[in-house]
Amino acid sequence: MKKIKIYCISLLLLGCGNNKQPRDSLKETTPIGGCSSKKEYVSDPTPQWVERLNEIALPDYKYGDTLLNVYFKYTQAVKGYEVTGRWMPYDKLAETGNVVINFHHKKKGTEFQYFGEKYHSFDTDDISFAKDFKGHKNGDIHYFNYTSPDTIDIYKEYNDNSPIGYYSSFQFLDVDFDGNDELLISDMCKGRAGNNYVVYKLSKDGLQKVTYMPLDGLTNMDKIDLKNKTITIYQNDGAYDEAEFFFSFKKRRVAIKDIPKFYSASASYFDFDKYNKELGLPFVLDSIKEYTKTDSERRVTYQVRGSRLVKKRRN
Repeated sequence: MKKIKIYCISLLLLGCGNNKQPRDSLKETTPIGGCSSKKEYVSDPTPQWVERLNEIALPDYKYGDTLLNVYFKYTQAVKGYEVTGRWMPYDKLAETGNVVINFHHKKKGTEFQYFGEKYHSFDTDDISFAKDFKGHKNGDIHYFNYTSPDTIDIYKEYNDNSPIGYYSSFQFLDVDFDGNDELLISDMCKGRAGNNYVVYKLSKDGLQKVTYMPLDGLTNMDKIDLKNKTITIYQNDGAYDEAEFFFSFKKRRVAIKDIPKFYSASASYFDFDKYNKELGLPFVLDSIKEYTKTDSERRVTYQVRGSRLVKKRRN
């Protein structure tokens, strides 16, 4: 009898261990001893939030009648929003698919939707790449724990605790410094610069995509200083070709016309034509730093002075 008690206690301790595992070691699990799991399959009668997702009209490019419907809900409210999703993988073994994510504010009663044509996240990947995965089934329901943007990752170590979360499939953050949060959606690129993020303004008419610099292509390598209201965009073309573009929050006054020839391909990628068409928008390019190492090593800084980009220092 004593051996049986010890065995049961050991099972409970194993089941209720430390949940703060590395993000890539999380697996789909079944609750043991009352512990919460990363996600679970639910076979109860259709929840009301699933019915609400099915009521949302889909854009023309979505084929909701021909794809599987896999539903998910985040167990925690995120910035006051109940977040649910209808994910439509391309086939039963697919890792990617169409999605509609519904953000319902629990106190205000308002809601808006995000629609994606090619969507997957770390959460859906945990399903698709589980060892015992046998395929998605129409009507599957999963519950996810929301991964906070504060979760430590390698990019935060490089970027002095950047507020963008590598493991967060979405997050709310005031990236244009106007006092209101924007919605950032990760594309799960997993490239050298991490993921790419599409920024959306929240309005009474729904989401409005932000297309102006420097918010039109944020990655985990970019530095966002919320206190000083600056954004530094990182660009690279291989291991020995890099550039950083330093923006500050203020109205643009002068188009940059006098542009020197850069040493690096990374600095050359900057779209000055696009920048010069956005003079009324709230970010100014202050300077550019480039680094190259081919025949010799070069580190050059360029300062914006009126309509000119002036070489400040060269090593």
